[in-house]
Amino acid sequence: MSLFSYLNSDSYGSSSTSMQVGLAIQQAMAKLEAQQTTTSSATANGASQSGAVITVEAKRAAAAKADASKDAATLAAETRQALDTQYEAAGAKDSADLTTLSGRALSIMALNESGAFSKTEIAAAKLELRARDRQAAMSQLMAGPLTAASLATYQKDQLTARASMSTEEQHLRDINPKLR
Repeated sequence: MSLFSYLNSDSYGSSSTSMQVGLAIQQAMAKLEAQQTTTSSATANGASQSGAVITVEAKRAAAAKADASKDAATLAAETRQALDTQYEAAGAKDSADLTTLSGRALSIMALNESGAFSKTEIAAAKLELRARDRQAAMSQLMAGPLTAASLATYQKDQLTARASMSTEEQHLRDINPKLR
């Protein structure tokens, strides 16, 4: 799927969805910047001893490294346990934060070969994967002018990323056209 068709695809069938997603992204970015400013000022005031901020991307990379050596059944069981722990802490079902899970863990959830995940959790895992894909595409668009060379670079990056994905991630993307 090309970058242009991916960004212009509307899986919900309305043209306002793209604008809503764009607005949601802008609001999320503004909120993130506000949080980073607050964290920076708290660090400057001595509220934090280390001053280190661990990004979501760093947490994902650590999770991906840890998950790579596990078999699918073990990872599914650990993910199920982590979700249950988050639900218990929040006091509400289907309120887990999937942003720090590895792509492999999300793919295992979405494939649900173990039968351990609910339909809501499966949909949330697919939504998180799609959001990550969209964010990667948006980052490419924001990186500079849209040219044939930038599109070729984006396509090359996508192929490289696909080659480095786990078997589960590749299988999910093969069977789900919205995640290609």
